[in-house]
Parts: sequence; C-alpha cells; structure tokens
Amino acid sequence: MDGSLSSTKLSGSGLPPMSFSPEIQGFIVTKFDPLLSIVKELNDHLQSSDKERLRLEYRVSRIERTLESLIKIVTDLGYKLPEEDEFEKNIPELKNELSLLLSGEESVTAPWLFSVQSGTPISSLQVLLEFSQSNTEVLLADTWRREEDMWIGFLDDLPDEFSTRRPESLSLVDLRRAARRALLEVIRGELLLVIRNVPGKQEVPHNPLPVTLVAILAAAFSEAWERVESSDPNSLGRLALVLEGDNIGSRLRAGKKKFAIEALN
Repeated sequence: MDGSLSSTKLSGSGLPPMSFSPEIQGFIVTKFDPLLSIVKELNDHLQSSDKERLRLEYRVSRIERTLESLIKIVTDLGYKLPEEDEFEKNIPELKNELSLLLSGEESVTAPWLFSVQSGTPISSLQVLLEFSQSNTEVLLADTWRREEDMWIGFLDDLPDEFSTRRPESLSLVDLRRAARRALLEVIRGELLLVIRNVPGKQEVPHNPLPVTLVAILAAAFSEAWERVESSDPNSLGRLALVLEGDNIGSRLRAGKKKFAIEALN
C-alpha cells in the first residue's frame, strides 16, 4: 500500500523523481559537502574577525581619549612633558606624579553615556561596548507620558540577573524608592541600557519631556554610582547608557549636573 501511494503522489505532482548518477553522488559526498563546510567555517571566522576589529577600534579610541585627558590635566597644572628620548627613564617619576594628580579632585573616568543614530542595531552596540543579550535592556522614550512610565518600564524590563522589580503601589514615591534599590544593584552588575526614539536637538523645543526624563534617569545612575564608589569601590560593575536618535547633542543637563555624551557613530 505504501508503494502505490508514493508512486501516485509522484505522478500526480508532475515532477520526475530526482536522482543523481553515482559519479555525482560521489562528488557531493567527497568534494561538495567538505567545501561547503570550509566556506561556512571561513564565514564564521570572518564575522568573528569583524567583531574583534570593532572591539579593538573602540578600545584604541578610548585609550586615545584617556591619554588626551591625562595630558590636559598634566599641562594645565604646569607640568612639562619630557622629550621622547627622555620619556622612558622618566616613567617611574611620571607614574608617581600621575597617581598624586588622580587622587585629587581631577579624575579620568571611562565614558558611560553614549549616543547613536536611529536604526543602529542593538547587536552592533553589544559588540562595540562588549555586552551580551542577557545584560541588555531597551526602553522606548516616545512611550513615556510621565516619570512613572519611565520607572515602570525600567523596572519591568531589567535583565533576570537583577532581583528588584516594580512595587505593588505605582505611586511616584514608591517607584522612585524601588528604582533606587534597583540602581544600586545594577551598579554592582553589568547593564547596557538603550533608550530609543530620543528627540534630537531640533526636536527638543517641541518635545522636551523625553529628554527631561532621560536626564532624571542619568542623574539617578550617576548618584547610585557615586554612592557605591564611596562605600565599596571594589564592587563597582559596568554600565553603558545609550541614547538612540537623530542629531543628539554632546551634553545632557540634569539640574546642576552636566553629563558628556559620546557619539558612537
């Protein structure tokens, strides 16, 4: 019965059964399949190389910016950098002076607030900033109508590694309290927080609310970081806050504080 059904289906379909000669079958098994595996492996290596190149480019860029900041601190305080041929023998002395400088009011911290153009893939940001899908959170600024919306979204969408969630009461006071607890937990872990649809400089005068709320969020992150840094600096984790939008400015004002925004593209 099985054979008659099979032949009926084949004849009814109008397509001849596909068969290969022993030579072609031998070629597929011995040549084509191994070549296909090699091509796939090479493609995987190429993708890995592209990701590693992005990581290295970002690290080099970060080192260059840090070096520029250090040179500015040194020169602003009246220190004269040695000539290139004298630099190596002066390295120990420079290290001591630099430690003294950095222990004072001036300090150099890695950037944590970034901007990207609309449509930038999340996967590209994860590669560039060295985060994974498991510690990435995405919020939509254009859905916020009040501060409560921002905190609810932030608490609800936190990665699973963080235990704090939204409170039963959704009053602003309780949401802020829960957010402060969550932020102290986040600062000790790792989080890539991407906020999409942030208005650019031309849009802000007509739509200021999302940027105001982003500033509140950035200030809260900064405050949590400072609290942990002052009490237990060894427990500090890694944070990146990325604002996605068109023509976002280079500064974010939050009350008396100003945060530098570094453009990634």
